[in-house]
Amino acid sequence: MRCRGAKLLDLLFPAGPCSLCGNPTGWGPATGLCRACWGRRKRLGGARCPTCGKPLPAVEGQEDHACGACLADPPAFEAHASPYAYAGPVRQLVLMYKEQRRYPLAGLLGRALAREVRRRWLGWAPDGVVAVPGPLLRRVVRGFEPAGLVAREAARALRVPLLEGLRLRRTPKPQKGLTVARRRENVRSAFLGDPRLLKGKTVLLVDDVTTTGATLREGARALVRAGATVRTATFAMTLKREPDFYGAAAPGEEGQGVAESDVKRPMGAPRRRTL
Repeated sequence: MRCRGAKLLDLLFPAGPCSLCGNPTGWGPATGLCRACWGRRKRLGGARCPTCGKPLPAVEGQEDHACGACLADPPAFEAHASPYAYAGPVRQLVLMYKEQRRYPLAGLLGRALAREVRRRWLGWAPDGVVAVPGPLLRRVVRGFEPAGLVAREAARALRVPLLEGLRLRRTPKPQKGLTVARRRENVRSAFLGDPRLLKGKTVLLVDDVTTTGATLREGARALVRAGATVRTATFAMTLKREPDFYGAAAPGEEGQGVAESDVKRPMGAPRRRTL
């Protein structure tokens, strides 16, 4: 039961309806999102790959171990951390932040990211935080740099400096709608690290959301070339709902995947049985 003071504040400063359920938001975690909906956010748990941070198949008694993708093609970064799955209220919050220019939400995202870093890597302390830089035109259109603000708040929470050690050497095309392979090719050699700032340092590379990991992989590669040791972190991670048999993009902010039911079968071809 809410106290009278909170109810009075609701009357004096109405926050409007929740973007998900339509009920009054009250004093929720953010304008446009009520506490009930935010309480339904999906936290990543269970066994995870210690390198890319993706959840492993649910098997009883399974412990953390490297996934097949990281064994076949190890990334330049040592490990990755994300507290939430990019779905439901988490996705809504990120879209409000980025598309509706609610840049004060960077504090919520950055602090949650920093808490997950501390939780997963007890005793690990980076020399600084580096943000994944966005294209200049996109920054101008939005009026701010989403990953940059999240990285600044994360650095503040971790009590380390924000390092301007990574920049774009070329502007990649938008990742939306591209397959995993094309995303990696799109950002290949797109970043350049500054050895004067990074050589010999341990850094945390930060972005708001990771979908396929292509951007983080390439950004980390540039930082390692500049002499840094790298771990990465994001506020949320997109989880694949279906195996990418048809080369479709992973679902999430950058592009929606194609389910098997959306792929046309040749006339007369048998329907694949679901095991």
